[in-house]
Amino acid sequence: MSDEGGNGGGPRFINLTEDINPEKIDYAKLVHNIWNYIRNYTPDSARPQFNHEVLVKLLQKSQEILKHDEMVVKVNGPVIVFGPIYGEGDSLITLISQSKVTPPNVTFVMLGCYLGHGFAQLECLFLLLAYKLLYPEKVILLKGHHEESISMEMLKVKDWLYARGIVQEVNIEEVLLEMKKTCSLMSAAALVNMKILCMPGGPGPTMRERGLKQLMQLKKGFQAIGDRKLIMEAAWSVLLINEAQKDMHGMPFFTSQMASDFCKKNRLKCIVRGRQMVDEGYLNKPKEVITLISAVAYLDNFRNYAAVLHIEKDKVIGMFELLSNDIILRDG
Repeated sequence: MSDEGGNGGGPRFINLTEDINPEKIDYAKLVHNIWNYIRNYTPDSARPQFNHEVLVKLLQKSQEILKHDEMVVKVNGPVIVFGPIYGEGDSLITLISQSKVTPPNVTFVMLGCYLGHGFAQLECLFLLLAYKLLYPEKVILLKGHHEESISMEMLKVKDWLYARGIVQEVNIEEVLLEMKKTCSLMSAAALVNMKILCMPGGPGPTMRERGLKQLMQLKKGFQAIGDRKLIMEAAWSVLLINEAQKDMHGMPFFTSQMASDFCKKNRLKCIVRGRQMVDEGYLNKPKEVITLISAVAYLDNFRNYAAVLHIEKDKVIGMFELLSNDIILRDG
């Protein structure tokens, strides 16, 4: 979808941070403003704008909260797990709405990749950060591969900021730097009732060798090269589903058998992950791995479903699937 709005008869721009004080941000109002923009979006909609000072303060306040989360956040149910969003704001707010229960009455675990090429390229991240500040212990934001600094450069986040009314180069650089700092402080994984491991990628070779305990012991901030590999694998690792994927060009990967062995070794019931396109919104293969995507019709090129998981204690009890505007609840 294009984010070039304002071609209709209405206003060309809408400032989503208007009347929000940078020194005392009303996070609920910011969530409301971004939510309404996403809900009412059409290709001819007014284009969103942001005050760069509000974004800088939002990101800095988020850093203060995120740095206190453990590298592997321990969570007790009930939990709703969201897969990658990729900037598809309509998928995000529809799945939140259909979840029927929201923080603080449930914990949201987000599997990264908030940035992307949907029409809400940045808005999904900003909405979820504001949500995190409202409910620090009930919104868990994990770092996906789109939240890596190199990915932000490749995605051309600077252009996205410019398109949202931040036109001074010094201001763009400031917001981008704070975005990189914020995302660097996101956790690598979440552990639900010590039995279900949620992470964007999966157990790559370093993690399989050193074990989950090593990742759990890491602290936020500076890490040695070997420790950074653990964190990188949690975000980037790919599940090899068939033989055609054997050449991964250096990308960390794991196979069905490796996943089964990892779960057994680390006393896990299953791994819930994102990172890959799955047509039905989820893929339960092997039995110890559930792969999720929460962006429907990704890039407008796929006809994939989107899904979230509802976990009570250490059992997946339900799954919402989204295809266009249809929601299906499947019991797990």
